[in-house]
Amino acid sequence: MAAWLWMAAAGAAAAAAIWFTTGWLLDTTGHEIDRDPGASGADRARVRVEAVRTGLAAGAGAGAAVGLMLAFRRQAHTEYDAAERRVTELYNAAAEQLASDKAPVRLTALYTLERLANDNPRHRQTIVNIICAYLRMPYIPPADQPADDRQRQAARRYRAARTGLVLVPEPPPSVPDPHEEREVRLTAQRILHTHLQSDADVPWTGITLDLTHATLIDFALNNCTVRSASFDGAIFEGTASFHGATFENSTSFHGATFKRPANFGGATFESPARFGGATFEHFASFKGATFERLAFFGSATFEKLVFFDEATFKRPANFGGATFGRLAFFDDATFEELAFFHGATFEDFASFKGTTFKSPASFDEAIFKSPPSFDGTRGIARD
Repeated sequence: MAAWLWMAAAGAAAAAAIWFTTGWLLDTTGHEIDRDPGASGADRARVRVEAVRTGLAAGAGAGAAVGLMLAFRRQAHTEYDAAERRVTELYNAAAEQLASDKAPVRLTALYTLERLANDNPRHRQTIVNIICAYLRMPYIPPADQPADDRQRQAARRYRAARTGLVLVPEPPPSVPDPHEEREVRLTAQRILHTHLQSDADVPWTGITLDLTHATLIDFALNNCTVRSASFDGAIFEGTASFHGATFENSTSFHGATFKRPANFGGATFESPARFGGATFEHFASFKGATFERLAFFGSATFEKLVFFDEATFKRPANFGGATFGRLAFFDDATFEELAFFHGATFEDFASFKGTTFKSPASFDEAIFKSPPSFDGTRGIARD
């Protein structure tokens, strides 16, 4: 359809050029020859023929110019389509390489995807989806090999070298080596962390992360900006650090498990933040975090120390049914709307020193096994 439109435009341009040029020449030269008393009828006919000939030449030129524009447009469109196909082929090939049982091949695939995303903004979200899908694949972290086993294997290698024996190699595993797979996954995580930072050499903006049920190792999004993210059911092996991160849209850690320290200090949640049913097996910090919308920690479990000091809750904060196994600090936190601790259990000391409650706070049926501190609390501490 576009080609027909361009051909019609070329025809119209040529016709307009013929009409305008011919009319202008006939008007100009016609008046001049009419004022010449010696001009014959043949002279007048010759002038008209020359005017028509010149007009036709102008029309041909206009048509050729439009045709040339059409040719350039077709070439550019063809080159664009070829480039898009090439990019698609490359990241499809890289995605297939991620299924390789060889760690170097998988690493090469990740670096290829990173390079493609840097050079092709239109494909970044798709490439991030591929990386996230890889991290969602089932994975069991390697268990540390006992020192006795390592020593016995080293002794066997030493004896074989001394006696000249050649050890028969074990058959290759049918699944990727867990130690090598750990390095590949750490690389995938580092790529996301590197490019989601606003000061990155090539920042990836407006990105959505789907890491539902993923197993993540020493995962970090410090000072990163993410459009939206789902970590529902994710397992965080090692530390989880989101210090200074900004989540622009809905963010969910529903049912996630944090096996090591989790740091959300200074993070900003611009849309609802959902941590319902999450389990923090080690200490967790939300110090100075800002919750612009609903903060939901209903039925969450904090097995160790937890810090919400200096946090700001601009909309309702729901800790209903949450369990605090050790010290819980909300010192100098600000609750601008309802603070809901209905049915929460505090197994150890809970501190609300200097906390500001601008709306009623509900502690109905909450269990404090040690007397809490509300020293210096401003507003309504408990209804």
